[in-house]
Amino acid sequence: MLNLFSRFIAFLPLSWAMALGRCLGWVWFNIIPVRRKLALQNINRALGHELSATQQKQMIRELYSNFCMYIMEILRIPHMSLEENKKLVQIDGWEHVDAALARGKGVILVATHLDNVDIGGCSMAMRGAPIAVVVKAMSKNAEAFISMVRENTGVTIISRNGTKNYIKELLAENKIVTLVIDQHLAMHRSIVCEFFGQLASTTPAPARFALETGATIIPAVINRKEKAGYHHVKVGPSFALETPYEDRDLNIRHNTERLNRIAESWIRETPNQWWWFHKRWKVQEDPEGWDIPESLMKLKTEKSNAS
Repeated sequence: MLNLFSRFIAFLPLSWAMALGRCLGWVWFNIIPVRRKLALQNINRALGHELSATQQKQMIRELYSNFCMYIMEILRIPHMSLEENKKLVQIDGWEHVDAALARGKGVILVATHLDNVDIGGCSMAMRGAPIAVVVKAMSKNAEAFISMVRENTGVTIISRNGTKNYIKELLAENKIVTLVIDQHLAMHRSIVCEFFGQLASTTPAPARFALETGATIIPAVINRKEKAGYHHVKVGPSFALETPYEDRDLNIRHNTERLNRIAESWIRETPNQWWWFHKRWKVQEDPEGWDIPESLMKLKTEKSNAS
């Protein structure tokens, strides 16, 4: 069914497909407001001191349209030529990846759920990058389709189960492993860090793998351009690991917090493109049982900004 719908969406002119996405976003926000309350609470929690209530609501309204355009774009990828991809997705800063790969120890590409992170990764793979992505389980039909989309463009899929050794193998083969760092993770997979001034379960994987393997961390962000269906991937300079402590775990935490600050700066630049409907601050809402470092204990007792 999804394959058939994918063909239909790909058959439409891009402007029509994006218009359909915006219409679906309008319906989602105004008529079937699934997770709208959560998204509004989250943006207020993080940016309530920077954006007015009216601005926050506008950002979430635009997010819903952007997300539905993202769905249309995913459906179009299986039928997208390399020529069309190069027209729609601008990638700048790739020289930083080439320089890191020249070291021969692999690259850890750090990303967030801004805009269409999938079309960013698929675009890199279509252009010949040896890229692998750690993915989260989802509904069976959706997972099968999105896995097909990713793999057909050349992306290597890494499931959440048994990932550690596989990631190390890929890095040893001088591949690019993409890790998305902005979602809540289970206690055994995460450490508690600060995210927009609140406690948040955060993956330590980029810093841990970089310290263990010598791989280079490179932050990369994708943003939606003003023209619907067009994107800009900005690949940053390599992230210089800092090791101010003798204890490795403290160094992992230190660098993970630094990566969170980068993610926060990206989100502040385009708050209408980040997926605010994720339950990102579960630890802040229920901190009991979590290993919270002494430096963040003050956040445990502070009330959330969310209404």
